[in-house]
Amino acid sequence: MKKILVFLLMTLFCLSSHAQFKLSGKIWNYDPNKTLEINIPLVFGFYKENSQRITVAGDGTFEVVLPVTARKSATLIYSGVFQTLLLSPGKDLIANLTDSTIVFTAGSALTENKTIQQIRLDEVPFFMKAPALNNLAKRSLAELRQQLLIPLLADCNQMNEVIQTTSLPSQLKDYIRAELYAQRINHLNDFARVAELPKPTSDSLVLELFGKASINLQDNFGGPAFYSFLDNYLRYLETKAFVKIRSEKIPSSEPIPYFGISLDSANRLMNIYSKDYWRFIGALNNFPKPIVEKYNFQQLVNLYHDRDLSHLKALAGAHWKIFPTDKHKPLVERYITDLDSLLIANKQNKQIRLIEDDRPISSIYDLIAELKGKVVYLDVWGTWCGPCKFELKYTPELKKRYMDKDIAFVYLDMDEDHRDQDWKDFIRVNNLTGIHLRKNRKQIEPFWKELLLNAKDKAEYYPQYFIFDKTGKLVVEKALRPSNGKQLYDQIDQILNQ
Repeated sequence: MKKILVFLLMTLFCLSSHAQFKLSGKIWNYDPNKTLEINIPLVFGFYKENSQRITVAGDGTFEVVLPVTARKSATLIYSGVFQTLLLSPGKDLIANLTDSTIVFTAGSALTENKTIQQIRLDEVPFFMKAPALNNLAKRSLAELRQQLLIPLLADCNQMNEVIQTTSLPSQLKDYIRAELYAQRINHLNDFARVAELPKPTSDSLVLELFGKASINLQDNFGGPAFYSFLDNYLRYLETKAFVKIRSEKIPSSEPIPYFGISLDSANRLMNIYSKDYWRFIGALNNFPKPIVEKYNFQQLVNLYHDRDLSHLKALAGAHWKIFPTDKHKPLVERYITDLDSLLIANKQNKQIRLIEDDRPISSIYDLIAELKGKVVYLDVWGTWCGPCKFELKYTPELKKRYMDKDIAFVYLDMDEDHRDQDWKDFIRVNNLTGIHLRKNRKQIEPFWKELLLNAKDKAEYYPQYFIFDKTGKLVVEKALRPSNGKQLYDQIDQILNQ
């Protein structure tokens, strides 16, 4: 009996040791005011919630054991240096760090991680930095093809040769190769989306980029760059579909290419589920189900971190109809419970003031007039708008900065009438203190005309920000965003101190 018990304990030890990854090393000239962190994404994307602080001894040495049951990509972060790591169960890695370098020196995971450094997986490409980003935005499609697309594909082929010369198993080579191609394409896709290119040029570049992408969309063992690529690929299919709809004059009642549902149906469904459901449908029509299950789980997590309760509930319900045995279901249910609790807790919060429909306001100045004596920071947003929700994450810090100052926060939301309750719930779940006004697409038009009357840029995109001085005069159109931090504070301070 004793021998059996010892055998079982040894077996459990072996199993547990093979479900972990050990990272150790030393930081030279260690500064205790700086932190060493590792970020391990659930599926893809970089979210601070996935970061874990690593304890560092006074002499700069560190050791951490990470629970890893399958191959995972992670990011090691120290002193502004970001380095991708490849973690495999049962392996280890030793690294030496300085303020500007991370060098891998030993361990059973040494080869794959040195390879990741050799192929420059973490390098920010030149075309995403100023002034190249602005200069390249003036180029034609033919010039962008020669200066960006062709060199990018050539670089991928060159780095693939580096991967091929390693002694790594073929499966690890395939994983690293997929991450390489995906990361390079993601960067160029980001350029096409954020550079101020003419829309036909941007669309053509995206169509050509993804049309030439050499990535196996059936691979269920991809890393975060691969899944980010899939997210971008769905946007590419959307662009491709609508180019096809326009050129072939496909009626809104006919199925959308690559998505399998009509535009009329898509619009009805997105009113209920948000755009995340549209991408869920696209994923189901173009990727294997195991990939869709992981991809959509990350979308659900994103909705939770956005505190978007109504969309989280709707998309979770649709997800569970397709994946009823998803292992993450208890976690998502807990997310929903957490947000429900926040909604209940903030229903009586008197610092959240909603301007109800029974008090019609047809001009933004009707509202601003009530706030004379205060500087007003106006946020024009929508619950459907991803960048708007991203910026809202920075508002607690902004409000803390001006807690005792003469400043009011006003939110002008554009949501259709059928989303009125979702709008109210979103505000309360997020404890979005301030004054709130909702208008539908038609009603908000005169507000845009007022706000952009003297602006050079008349574009009505979301989010946008405006600052009114203490007399109620609009003094800054297209103000800086909450994520701009100190730059925005300086902008507000200048008006506060007048």
